[in-house]
Amino acid sequence: MNPKFEDFRIARRVRKLNLWVQIALGVLLYLGLNFAASRHYERWDLSENLKNSLSPESVAYVKNLRAPVEIFAIVSQTRKDNESLAVARDFVSLFRQYEYVSNKNAGVSARLVNAHIENRKAEELAARFGGDLEDCVIVACGSKFKRIPIVEFYNIEDGRRMDFRGESLISSAILDVSAGKDTKIYFVKGHGEMSIKNASSSRGLSEFAGALEARNYKLDELDLNEAKQVPEDADLVVIAGAEAAFLPREIDALRKYLLKSNGRGMAFLPMGSLNGLEDIFYEWGIMSDDMLVLDSIGDYEASSGDLIARSFPAKPHPIAKYLIAAGMPVQFGSVRPVRQDLGAPIDDTLKLSPIILSGKTSWAEKSYARGGAQKYDDSVDLAGPLSLAMIATRAGGGELGLNIPGGKLAVFGDENFIANKWFNRLGNSKLAMNAVNWLLEENNMLNIPPKALKTYSLTLSQKEIAAIAWRFAALPGAILLICFAVFLARRR
Repeated sequence: MNPKFEDFRIARRVRKLNLWVQIALGVLLYLGLNFAASRHYERWDLSENLKNSLSPESVAYVKNLRAPVEIFAIVSQTRKDNESLAVARDFVSLFRQYEYVSNKNAGVSARLVNAHIENRKAEELAARFGGDLEDCVIVACGSKFKRIPIVEFYNIEDGRRMDFRGESLISSAILDVSAGKDTKIYFVKGHGEMSIKNASSSRGLSEFAGALEARNYKLDELDLNEAKQVPEDADLVVIAGAEAAFLPREIDALRKYLLKSNGRGMAFLPMGSLNGLEDIFYEWGIMSDDMLVLDSIGDYEASSGDLIARSFPAKPHPIAKYLIAAGMPVQFGSVRPVRQDLGAPIDDTLKLSPIILSGKTSWAEKSYARGGAQKYDDSVDLAGPLSLAMIATRAGGGELGLNIPGGKLAVFGDENFIANKWFNRLGNSKLAMNAVNWLLEENNMLNIPPKALKTYSLTLSQKEIAAIAWRFAALPGAILLICFAVFLARRR
């Protein structure tokens, strides 16, 4: 042995150098393992029913993306709000699943944004996607994007979140924004309808049109007398306040679009004649009486004829969920009832759902045109609560294991609430936009079941908590005592 290493000072320095080299190698090993794990890793889902994994259908769509997709969940989260924290955890878990199965160049990037803390990021998103983003999820691919209210992600019963529809909604939105096809909405004209090019307060729809265009929908007008049929690129046809009768061939074109092409339609009705639309409504099991809905005690202004509707069915339709969660009523003008036609042919493929109702003290007045004081007459009038809007959906059936979407028709008993003067009042814009979004986004709704949300609670007394604390502290305490005893022994 070299005599230099027998020197105490040199030996001590060598031991120190050896120690630091071991520490450096240990740190490098730790960093190297973490770097390798970040690039090459596997996930195993051992949860019940694989609730922490995406379905094979979603995985296939994400892996076949040709352009990157961005997802932003804008939440109003506070540390003391347990509900917001639970919602944030649901989305963070879901986002990790999408990012895990994504490709490097054309995958999904997702982020949770707290609107109360990340103000600058929230402002950037508002500048890019428009305002009113709080408590919404944005799914974007290039210039196309979809906005989904967070309330639509949950099925709520008795105020409790029962299951989470996150994968179904987000995967459907990814398909929509990455498809490359523009969603086209046609507004029928030629019968005195309200116009998207009109900026007047009472008959203009420029505010409605602006809200639709801000969400990437392409708008155009449609004259069925000239076009002869509904264009093939029509994703939705809107009839807003028609004042003149439709020709038989126009009615036939609309019927074919809704029934044979499984189209989507919306009708906003004025008072008076239905101008031939009653034939279409009959096929869809809907009727709308020429009666004015009044309310002697509720929110009703006799001078203007406006009715404030704040009642909803016991099992609310998805269109109304946001209004219920936000406590938003809808201000209608002269509104007529829209209800199920009990005389229509029985059709097992047809499903009718009311959206919003009048109050319990309301009624539909038959002789509203006479003016003056109105009073309920049980011999001719309809007692409330009454449906003011109805959705009819028809199942398209299934062939070769594929679900074929059927047509959908939404009928509203008032056209005034979407006019420029009323559109931004109370929940009017929410009702109209939610109806459009639901009618259109259901086209790509995937057959992915919602995932149940299970909560577990453990109630313990102070004595039981202390006993558990002692049990958990016993082993570390024993190890600490042994270490101290060894230390004392070595000192001696």
